[in-house]
Amino acid sequence: MLDIIKKVNNGGILTKDEAKQLFSGIIKGELSEAQIASVLISMKSRVESSEEIAGAVESMMEEMIPFEHNMTGTIDTCGTGGDGKSTVNISTAVSINLASMGYPVIKHGNVAQTGKVGSADILNLLDMPCKLEKNDAQDFFNKHNFVFLFAPFYHPALKNVAKIRKELMTPTIFNFIGPLANPAKPDYQIIGISRRSMLKTYTDAALLLGKKNMLIYSSDDGFDEISTSDITKAYLIRDGEIDLFFIDPAEFFEPFPLPQVNDQREAVKLFIDGIKGEDDKIAKIFAINTSVALYLLKKGDIKEHFQIAYENIKSGNAYRKLESLRGI
Repeated sequence: MLDIIKKVNNGGILTKDEAKQLFSGIIKGELSEAQIASVLISMKSRVESSEEIAGAVESMMEEMIPFEHNMTGTIDTCGTGGDGKSTVNISTAVSINLASMGYPVIKHGNVAQTGKVGSADILNLLDMPCKLEKNDAQDFFNKHNFVFLFAPFYHPALKNVAKIRKELMTPTIFNFIGPLANPAKPDYQIIGISRRSMLKTYTDAALLLGKKNMLIYSSDDGFDEISTSDITKAYLIRDGEIDLFFIDPAEFFEPFPLPQVNDQREAVKLFIDGIKGEDDKIAKIFAINTSVALYLLKKGDIKEHFQIAYENIKSGNAYRKLESLRGI
């Protein structure tokens, strides 16, 4: 293990097996806090490789508590976070919008690590169950066709790095690991990443992990979302094949900047205003991000999917789903 740590800290790039061994040691508590911090920063400084991400994910999946279910066609919507933009919680709204349209959603996430409001934070503020133990989560999913899996409950080894991640105050490889380690192993997944330069690397990591139906994207203006003000580049993995395409918001509506939130109160207000359809711009943000999920699920035309997603929000259907999810 010491040889692997030295290799990383001296600028070396690990093989998938070496990365798996290293991160197995991290999550089992075999490394000191200083050693963990050093390898995380060293990897980020020279940029993480696809094999390192894949190896780290495999180590996480071996130690996870699986979420069993019998549903087919499940989807997860998430971003890696770490873009430093503090936007309204888009992927969470997308998950609710999709669920309101009848798609089975198993969203996996955590509280904010480097930002203001993570997916678990916003759901908690909305009085939605976001920290359900396994049996309760299964019952909730069976009842609502939607569930949020709180990452620390399924990846208990994360407790060995939570404090370090907070203190580092910068995104690390763990931001990349989380979205690829959903304990329910959903059939479909959309993932936004904030580091545009890592887009192809991350896609290659997903392929190394055998992912079949996934959409991975990043915007030119640095968001882990489909941007409403700039071009978003996306890689589609469908049945093991890759397709590259671009999304220009100008083809959907007059472009505008993604709004940023200053605190939790504002995050909740913007989320509610958007999911209700009362704030038209935020409704469009949620709709264009939902449209790529529908494209992954159904193929077809993204512009048509946008219109369907937008009309679903404006009709009040998405908000009614949100209301039904409050409480157990």
